[in-house]
Amino acid sequence: MRDGIVLRPQPSDDPNDPLNWSSFQKHMAMATISYLALVCYITVTALVPATLSLARAFGVPKATAVYLGNTPVALYAVGPLLWSPMSHFIGRRPVLLLCNMVAIIGTAVCASAQTYGTCMAGRVILGLGGSAFWSLGPASIGDIFFRHEKGKKVGISTLAIVVAPFLGGIVGGAILHDKSLDWRWTQWIPLMLMGAGLIAQIFFLPETIYIRNRPDTAVPAASGPVPSKLTFWGRYGVHVPKRHSDAQHSFWFIFTRPFVMFCFPAVLLSSFWFGIAYMMHVGITAEIPLIFSPPPYNFTELDVGLSAFSGLIGALVGEAFAGPMLDAIAKRNLKRELPWKPELRLKAIWPALVTVPLGLMMFGVSIQFANSWVPALVGQAIYIFGIEIATTVTQTYLLECYPQQGAEASLVFNLCRNLMSYTAPFFLAPMLAKLHGSLTFSIFSIFAVIFFPPTVGVLMWRGEKIRQKSGDPGWSRD
Repeated sequence: MRDGIVLRPQPSDDPNDPLNWSSFQKHMAMATISYLALVCYITVTALVPATLSLARAFGVPKATAVYLGNTPVALYAVGPLLWSPMSHFIGRRPVLLLCNMVAIIGTAVCASAQTYGTCMAGRVILGLGGSAFWSLGPASIGDIFFRHEKGKKVGISTLAIVVAPFLGGIVGGAILHDKSLDWRWTQWIPLMLMGAGLIAQIFFLPETIYIRNRPDTAVPAASGPVPSKLTFWGRYGVHVPKRHSDAQHSFWFIFTRPFVMFCFPAVLLSSFWFGIAYMMHVGITAEIPLIFSPPPYNFTELDVGLSAFSGLIGALVGEAFAGPMLDAIAKRNLKRELPWKPELRLKAIWPALVTVPLGLMMFGVSIQFANSWVPALVGQAIYIFGIEIATTVTQTYLLECYPQQGAEASLVFNLCRNLMSYTAPFFLAPMLAKLHGSLTFSIFSIFAVIFFPPTVGVLMWRGEKIRQKSGDPGWSRD
């Protein structure tokens, strides 16, 4: 017990147990994961303000150049299907180190590309490497913090994910505004930041997988006797998780586990609704250069980048609400020693149900009828406020429902989020041309509302019984 709160899960006596790391060690590991999740996606979106420059450079239509911006999103959906099972066999530390190097290579290919095809290949490689930090990041953070801390800590990680598209736009726009730099520097500069992240990984992000064979005992992830203190190799080495014999599974078995998680309503329903709510995030980001560059807005590339400040503000305010609210719910329950159920986390999602559709409708009506860019960007900020709340609440809820399958549940969450949002730029432009802004975004506002009761609403009402009926996944990465 600490500060009157029962610690869950209970830490062991082993200094290699991430729950026993010092506060500095825990927060540096969390900061490193969050930083790389942020930087890798900044690299993705820093290219978006250069859409028109890319079209001219490669001799392709503007609508085709847009695909360079959103293609990595598809890899963020499918890439983790490879990285997660690998992490179970060789550990999260080596996988995350490898993925950062893959992302660096992809960024270098994109920055030096002379053709559209080569640039697209670099974007695919970048998305493949960067995807690991979205999928393994929340699970790694869940390994090192206690239940009453997870809401705020996972929220910081998801904040990095949500604000990255906007910071990327700001960075890209500022780079393009400098006439001595061209679009290639929107990739070279983030590449340097990823290199700094690689150094931070080496020193501040040890292996977070820790095997607990039984609730009352634990052994370190690496084989050998329990050390009296955390050794140099224990911190900076690479350790293959050692599991007891009945937990040994083939790579194929582990590879298929995320698909098994689709059979669990708590995972599928919450992830599906979030995908519906989130899909316009990428759609708006991809279309902003095409919406605001023509009259009456006449945005320059710098203006396009600076427009991302609205989403950044919305995300920051949203996380300022979501993380503390989630932790307050957990602390109140633990102090009263009441039975805990993950569905209590979902109480914090109500503001998202209001602000997501409200912000979308405001954005759509404004780009159709207003001559000023202000109401449209205010609408975007309101929408992102809700998205940040929904991201933190849903991610924390999934980790609570299936803590031993947290990485796999996160894969389902990310697959829904990224695969659904990846498709948005393909149909959003034709819809805007035929239906205009107000009707287009009103449709997606309605989707967010009508899909809530049969998904998240059902989980809030009957989630505990639904999980009991669906049973335990019947396997563990441990």
